[in-house]
Amino acid sequence: MIKSMTGYASESFFVESTKYIVEAKSVNSKILDLKIRLPQFLKAKEFDIRKFISSKLLRGKIELNINLENNLGSQKININSEVVNEYIKELKDIDKNLEDSYLSIAMQLPYAYDSALSSLEENKIEEIEKTIEKTIEKLDNYRLKEGKETEKDLIQKISIINSLLADIENVEKTRLDNKKAKLLNEFNKLNIEIDQNRLEQEMIYYIEKFDINEELIRLKSHIKLFMETLESKSPVGKKLGFICQEIGREINTIGSKSNDSSLQKYVIEMKDNLEKIKENILNIL
Repeated sequence: MIKSMTGYASESFFVESTKYIVEAKSVNSKILDLKIRLPQFLKAKEFDIRKFISSKLLRGKIELNINLENNLGSQKININSEVVNEYIKELKDIDKNLEDSYLSIAMQLPYAYDSALSSLEENKIEEIEKTIEKTIEKLDNYRLKEGKETEKDLIQKISIINSLLADIENVEKTRLDNKKAKLLNEFNKLNIEIDQNRLEQEMIYYIEKFDINEELIRLKSHIKLFMETLESKSPVGKKLGFICQEIGREINTIGSKSNDSSLQKYVIEMKDNLEKIKENILNIL
């Protein structure tokens, strides 16, 4: 089961006549990078909200923002007179030349006033938490949907590599024999006496340098593991990345040992598809 790390979801809730929008956004990241922006009346629940999001989304750069959309009615504001007066007193001690601006400065300082929404009843908080959880569930479903599309593309690309592997195997059946025959023909043209046993030994040593049978077997095994990993129920992004490293290593070795123009064409196509797979994997959970 593949999940993307990209997603978006939103929900809304009302507190009295005030509408709030819950937005959750996610992009790819190597770790869980979680940023939360909450109104004051939810600050006490931030730890629980973080814990829930972490358990559901696991990895990615995730932002949760709860913002005021509009105010459909009046909202009572409580001025903290004692705090404001203390601010004004401190400001006067610092600079007596501010004249009438003490109050305007004091009102902009922390805790000068608070909204009637700074605290809510527990049942209302629980209702809001359910809205947040619903938003995260929607985001998770979005990531799952995106992941299914990515999985289709991964299967297509790895199938192309597997098909190219079969083409290389067909060429490999006769490649070494042809190379050996060509070398023997060149020796015959020299028309000199040659120790056949020594020649055979050297020929075996030389041909082994171009033998890619082991690489083909390992590549086939890595492709099989890649397909099996796609069916896993747990997050597989990092594991697929490691498998791609091994696939790339075998493809590079085949390219360096093949010394054959027809094989190089297949190798280049393999590399092209593998790079596209790697790009997709960067966005997989």
